[in-house]
Order: sequence, then structure tokens, then C-alpha cells
Amino acid sequence: MDGAVEWFSIGELARRSGLAVRTIRFYSDEGLVVPAGRSGAGYRLYDVGALVRLELVRTLRELGVDLPSVRRVLDRELSVAEVAAVHADAVEAQIRVLRLRRAVLRLVAERGSSAEEVRLMHEVTRLSAQERRRLVEQLVEGAEESVAAMVRVAAPDLPDDPSAEQVAAWVELVGLMGDEGFGEVFRAGPGVEGPVDARVERYWRLVWAVNGWEVVPGWVP
Repeated sequence: MDGAVEWFSIGELARRSGLAVRTIRFYSDEGLVVPAGRSGAGYRLYDVGALVRLELVRTLRELGVDLPSVRRVLDRELSVAEVAAVHADAVEAQIRVLRLRRAVLRLVAERGSSAEEVRLMHEVTRLSAQERRRLVEQLVEGAEESVAAMVRVAAPDLPDDPSAEQVAAWVELVGLMGDEGFGEVFRAGPGVEGPVDARVERYWRLVWAVNGWEVVPGWVP
């Protein structure tokens, strides 16, 4: 072999990159870091280019980039910037999920919830934005347009980083919206005379809590 070229054994490559030998061997077997030659004894030898590729692979993997995307970057089918943009969005979604889980866990810790309550809270807080809108639409289906419009404008929207109190309000609110008896009362709208139904008042106070709006003491929605 050309003596001007610097060759690295897999052990030397591991020492320089900080990766385990078995990890480098896996990347090599996958074709991400290809040996540039073999020693007289048949051992894999790598050049500086392999070291550069290996460091890029390690960086992308530490950032959570999957192997197929790493391969496409190395093959220049995707730029690092393109991959970074996609995975930044994925990380942002993961952060939102983790924040929600944190709020649920804090609520569980505060309440000393049972296993069934924990399961219910987990399911309710996992509802997508589309599913949340569907709950509101089901609630106002058949209601007077003035009532329906008001409910849509002031629809509950659990934030990306909710507090334990907001999660508690959201769980109760979902249960209330799923109660057909409540739905009938709600869709009927306020009467000309008489007090506001306590459940309707509770609905609006829960919406305030979920949306993080300031509650006005003594004011009935």
C-alpha cells in the first residue's frame, strides 16, 4: 500500500472517534463506513475519509437521525440541512409529548391517582387536534347557530406545555362533553328566565382553565 496514506485499523478508528469497535464494525457492515483496504493479515483498514464519514454518522445518530436518512446524506441524496429541518420538527413534536406527559405525571403525583385514572388521563391527553375539534362539533350539533358559533370561537385548546391544573380541567371537560345528557342541556341554550345550569357554568369554567384564561370571580359565563 502507498506509504503516504495514513491507514487506521478498526481499533485505531475507535480510539480516534470515541466509538466502540462493535459499533464501527456494524456501520462498516452496513456500508456507511467502508474500509479502504486490508492488511496483510486480512484486517480492515480505513483512511482519513472513513474517519470523517464516521464522525458525521456519529453526529447524525446522536441527533436522532435514522440510518436510512444517514445513508442518504452520505450518498448526497439529502443535504445535512434538509435532514436537520425534518428532524428538528420531529424533536419539537417529541418535546410537546414529553411536556404533556410531565403534566400528567405531576397531576397523578398530586392526586395519588389509581391505575385506571392514570390510563384515562393518558388516553384523553393523547387526543389529536382533529379529535379535539370533533368533540366540540359533536357538542354543538343541532344547537342554535349563535350557541354553536360561541362554542367554536371559545373552544378548549390544551397548550403544548400544560400545567397539572390544565390537564385536570381537560380530563374533566372531555368527560363532560361526552355526556349526552349534558349535551342536550347545553345545546338547548340559556332560557329566558331562571338560573344557568350548573353543568353549563362548569363547562365554561373548565374551558377557561384549559385555555389559561383569567377567571373572573363571581361572573357566570
